[in-house]
Amino acid sequence: MFALAGSSVLSIAQIGVTVGVGLMLDTLIVRTFVLPSLVALLGRWFWWPTRIPVPAAVRWPPPR
Repeated sequence: MFALAGSSVLSIAQIGVTVGVGLMLDTLIVRTFVLPSLVALLGRWFWWPTRIPVPAAVRWPPPR
């Protein structure tokens, strides 16, 4: 990213700066504020896979 941003070719330098800004936004904003907020809002629906109850006919050994 830094090598691209320091390039003398303008289009390559723009790509490097864009990647750098995107990386900073992802690290500082998304992973710090957005993701924990989504986890708090969604609660149990956030976690996947969930435990699915197994019907009694499928359990082995049978309950005593």
